[in-house]
Amino acid sequence: MDSGILWRVGFLAGVVIGATLLLVLLLRWQPHAELVPADTPPVPSTDQGAEMTLYAANGSQLTKTAATAKTATLPVTDPIVRITENLYEGTRLDGTSFPEGKRNLRFPKDALVRKSLLDACFPDAAVGSVFPASGAAAGGETVTIRGTNFTPGSTVAFGGTAATNVVVVDEKTITCRTPAKAAGAVAVQVTTDAGPFSKANAFTYA
Repeated sequence: MDSGILWRVGFLAGVVIGATLLLVLLLRWQPHAELVPADTPPVPSTDQGAEMTLYAANGSQLTKTAATAKTATLPVTDPIVRITENLYEGTRLDGTSFPEGKRNLRFPKDALVRKSLLDACFPDAAVGSVFPASGAAAGGETVTIRGTNFTPGSTVAFGGTAATNVVVVDEKTITCRTPAKAAGAVAVQVTTDAGPFSKANAFTYA
């Protein structure tokens, strides 16, 4: 083989081997850099374990007292109540007596209901009219009171004095006898399960 060719082959082989060794040395001695995610959260100053405490918006650690101070108590206007025994609502067909002769289960024992739902079973009453609208100051006048949502056991008062012989005929009718009062117009008040309800100047004593 021609010596010139051999020289060229040896030269090329030496260049390849030298470049390879240089690349290995560069890779071996390159400084190692550790990549840290940019969103890594700060490490708390104390070890809180698996259950972490709370931190304020400014990053300060909060105690339970400090965290509670950042809350506001909301008023409970319609709490949930538990029914402790079966409660029934009355149902009545036309012609049956008052109060109701038939009852259906409305709230079963241990049911959880809004108090407003329970209160809705006792709607506000209203005093509509009193007949006759006047009577003697000595009292004893039999009158009929018309209105709405009267309940069994309702009481009646004329000008703050209790009436006698009160009979709740039905939800819309009550009969009673007037008490003695001084001459003048007085309010008539009917107190039902839902509370007292009155009409001003509904009866006049003469």
